[in-house]
This record gives sequence, structure tokens and C-alpha cells, in this order.
Amino acid sequence: MKHTCKALIVTSALFAGNLHAEIVFNGFSSIVGGVTTSSKDELYGYDDSFDFKNDSLFALQASADLTDGIGVTAQIISRGKNDWDVDFEWAYISYDATDDLRFLVGRQRAPFYMYSDFLDVSYAYTWITPPAGVYDLIFDTFDGVGAIYSTSLGEFDSTFQVMYGRNTDKLDVFGETVSPDFKDLLGGSFTLTRDWLTLRAGIFQADTTIPHSGINEIAYGWQQAGFTDVASDVLIEEDKALFVELGFQLDFENFLIVGEYTELTLDDMAIADEESYYVMAGWRFSNMLLHVTYGVDENSKNDLTAGVPWGLDPGIDFLKASTQGLVNQQKADESYITLGLRWNFHESAALKFEYTDFSDDLNSLHDAGVFRTALVTVF
Repeated sequence: MKHTCKALIVTSALFAGNLHAEIVFNGFSSIVGGVTTSSKDELYGYDDSFDFKNDSLFALQASADLTDGIGVTAQIISRGKNDWDVDFEWAYISYDATDDLRFLVGRQRAPFYMYSDFLDVSYAYTWITPPAGVYDLIFDTFDGVGAIYSTSLGEFDSTFQVMYGRNTDKLDVFGETVSPDFKDLLGGSFTLTRDWLTLRAGIFQADTTIPHSGINEIAYGWQQAGFTDVASDVLIEEDKALFVELGFQLDFENFLIVGEYTELTLDDMAIADEESYYVMAGWRFSNMLLHVTYGVDENSKNDLTAGVPWGLDPGIDFLKASTQGLVNQQKADESYITLGLRWNFHESAALKFEYTDFSDDLNSLHDAGVFRTALVTVF
């Protein structure tokens, strides 16, 4: 009842604006069920009990044209994994300066990935959810300004998107709910499309502060011990984060190949750098699409305490072990294969089936398999 009231309040507020402009409503939903194939396995939030909440969601988007190039867009979304709480995903004002140039101000999606614009709209892409390793940044929206410029470059259609803003949403980091600050978030993406070929590249950076009590305690210990350089490397306070993405798509009549590569570099902080990629091949027949995806995810970090030898002092040895333990728990060398089938049984709905076989090269005890099925719609 609590969540229903929230949705009614938001919807009523949107309808109130109908006195001034026509409001257009669109929406999408995903009802996803999943289960691991072994009683000891856990993967992507699933275990051996069939679960329908983890990836399920319902969203409603409202947009209004205020004339003279000004528009308003708001999107509310309710996710099963968040106990169906209703949140504003988007809330921005747009201005079309020309037919090719649009400005946006407010809460909007960051163009990190190839599928960023419809990240939650499962109906718009092949999988139930995009490959987790590539699409795993801890946030995907920001508050700020953006611009989209579309034009032609020879025989290619091109889109250039830039953004500047900030994100201060509460997040879970190493099991603790924190209020990070990703400020001076700046970057852009560039996409070229011609017939069956799409090429994309993006680069973004932010000054990152994550006030995690465990990390801060370790950093304070190093500072008290006189190792200020190590303390600075451990502490996450206005440190640079750099994210790079490259993507391509080959879309023929019956055959589809898609790939993305991402690299996250985190300087002077106790969080591992990440490198991920996937390649997907799909075959369309009748109203179905059979697809297979292979992906790799690797996390690594240099030894932050390499300049501090063992045996100087029991307290320093404890700090060194704690720091290395923090770094080592983030190391990853993983790969996966996903086999799936999409059935477009309705013009606004599709049924999807997927099986993912996951391998952890650092610890085979984490190897797992998960089966998921989903009913996805747009309306």
C-alpha cells in the first residue's frame, strides 16, 4: 500500500500539468525469474530458490512538449530488488536549439555504454539484462547538464553526446551503505552509424570521494604510523576515476554481432581497476533470435604497500595485512558464456530464456550456472 500511494502521488502530480501541456505516457516492464543450477551456487543475486524479484522492474515515463523547443521528461521506476520502492530515474528539461542540437538539464542517464539510453528497457535489446561485467559501474545517472548533437559525416550518421554533473546517491560499498561524491563528472561519447555498421567510443572522468569507515580507519592507521603516502593511496578522497568504453555492432538481416570493451582506472585509491569485454553473436529466424555471448572481467590493483617491508613493527604488519586483504578481495579473473533465446510473440512483448555458465579462474568454488526467464514489455 505504501508503494501504491507513492505512485499515485507522482502520477497525480504529472496529470496536474495537463492544464498547460499534453502529457505523453510510456512505460516498460520486466518480470524476471531465475535460479542457480546447484544448491551451493550463488550468481548475480540468485541462489537455488526460484526468485522473481531480483531483476524485475516496472517503469513509467511522462514527457510534455511545452512548445518553442522546450520539453520536460520524468521517469519513475520500481525495482523488485529494492522492495518495489518508487524512485525518480530521470527528471530533466530539454531544449532543442536546432533540429540537430539538444540541451538537457536535470537528472539524466550518463552515456557510459552502448545501451545507456534504454539500459532498463529489456525489450530494446537481446539479453534479459546487459552483460554484468561491462555494465557494472556503481551508478548510471547524474544531476547536471548535457548536450546531444546529431549530424551526417559523409555516408555516416553521427551522434556526439557530452555531459557535466555530479552524483551523490547512496550506494553499497564493501557491505556498507555510504554517501559517495562523484563530482566534476565530465565526459562524452561519439557514435557513427551506416547501414549495418555502428561504432562507438566514450571517455569520462570524475573526482571521487567515498567515505567508507573501514577504508578510512586503515588510512588513519597509516597516517598515524607516519606513512602518509600509503595513507593517501588508501584513502578515497577527491581521487581521479577514468572510464573508457569502445563498442561496435554489425547488424545484418538475419545475423547480429555486438561487442563492447570497458576500462575503469582508479588512481590513488584502494579500489581495484577493472577491465571487461563481451562479444555477442545472434541469429534471427521467424520471430525468434538465438544468441550466444562470451565475456571476460578482470580486476587488479598494484600493491599499495610495496614500499613498506614486513617486520618493522607488529602494528605496521597488521596495517599491511589489512590493506592487502582489502585489495586482494577485489581481484577478479572471470569469464562467462550466456546462451539465450528471444521470442517476439507480440508486437509489444517478448519472452526470453537464458542460461549463463560462469567461471572464476582465481577460485573455482565460485563457478556457477544460472537459468533466467523473462517476460518483457513496452507500452
